[in-house]
Amino acid sequence: MGDLGFLWEMLYEAAYWNPEGPRPPKEEFSSEEPKLARYLEGWGRPGDDAVVAVDLSSGRRLGAVWYRLMTSEEPGYGFVDDSTPEVAIAILADHRGRGMGGALLREIRDVARSRGYGALSLSVEHGNPALRLYERNGFVKLFETEGAWTMKKDLSTDETWTDDQRTNP
Repeated sequence: MGDLGFLWEMLYEAAYWNPEGPRPPKEEFSSEEPKLARYLEGWGRPGDDAVVAVDLSSGRRLGAVWYRLMTSEEPGYGFVDDSTPEVAIAILADHRGRGMGGALLREIRDVARSRGYGALSLSVEHGNPALRLYERNGFVKLFETEGAWTMKKDLSTDETWTDDQRTNP
């Protein structure tokens, strides 16, 4: 996948979202935190899917969302079970707050549904403003661990809305 390098960049942004927090050098972070590397090492195995947002005028990649199946032996931070893919998402800092996160979540939801998944999960740290984005997009808090919420979105009851239906019910 040509976007794998960009996914690693987005994983870094997702992990170190807090501008006030510590940020190791980008080139060191995957080896710094093996549990983070689980989100992308060996990318392309069954159960891996991604959507990348690209500025059509410049071709610049602006953000990405992806999911991967984790196992109980090697869980991610938002692990729920072996059959629920775990989502990771990040937007470049200068493009946040413009609706791209919601659009990416809707796209990955549709991909997951088309692959037959019934739910998606994720983890969000306390204080991360993305919590509101996840709640607006149907993720519900399941439990709390290590200063973060594990959230789940049930895809079987989620309706697909067009932008028109969302603004003009």
